Amino acid sequence: MKILVTRPQPQADKTAQKLIAMGHEVIVEPMLSFQPLTVDGDVAGDAKAIAVTSANAIEALVFNGLVSQLQHLPLYSVGEATAKAAEASGFQEIICADGDVDSLGGLIADSKQAGPVFYPAAIDRSGDLVGQLEQHGIACRMVEVYQMAAATGFSEKTRELIEAGMLDCALFYSPRTIQIFLSLSNLEKTIVFLNSMKALCVSRRVAEQAGAFGEVFTAKTPREDSMFELLNGSIS
Repeated sequence: MKILVTRPQPQADKTAQKLIAMGHEVIVEPMLSFQPLTVDGDVAGDAKAIAVTSANAIEALVFNGLVSQLQHLPLYSVGEATAKAAEASGFQEIICADGDVDSLGGLIADSKQAGPVFYPAAIDRSGDLVGQLEQHGIACRMVEVYQMAAATGFSEKTRELIEAGMLDCALFYSPRTIQIFLSLSNLEKTIVFLNSMKALCVSRRVAEQAGAFGEVFTAKTPREDSMFELLNGSIS
């Protein structure tokens, strides 16, 4: 299959390598690009733990030189990929949730974690981890440490493939990613061609926005390997 990967770099290239190894042809077209923000050295305050919803948050901590002063704290990770990034950066006690913000908040609450919890976040984010923790009486210190800048247009190659109906499917890993993709499709007048493509979505929240596509498939769990199972199943 000819597959469009829309996630940011460097994750996009890692996904592409896996898909190529599975025998697919891949076009990489990131809808977002990572931009770390500069923050104060004492940004975490008297935090008793850290919660991260993306490997990009770890990269932002590395950019700001904060890992050495925070790596002794327990770190709650949204999923396995983020946990691996945290471990590679030097964090030692990592507790992993099931891949989404709701499961992360539940994990922290079930662990009876004392607050405040330091939450290095993106400017644009999905879910409400702060509100979820506060409902359980856990103080959360959310600080924006990075942003994901939106793409301003498709590459010429991607636009031509969409118009020619030569892309079998596109992978979408977040609500914002598919929102940007559809916005660009409207802007560049390619949205009418999406009915020839399949959308593979990491969650139901993403799939709810994929009505312009010919077929929409949702992963059973919010993980990349679950998305790949769709490729190996009925849609291949």
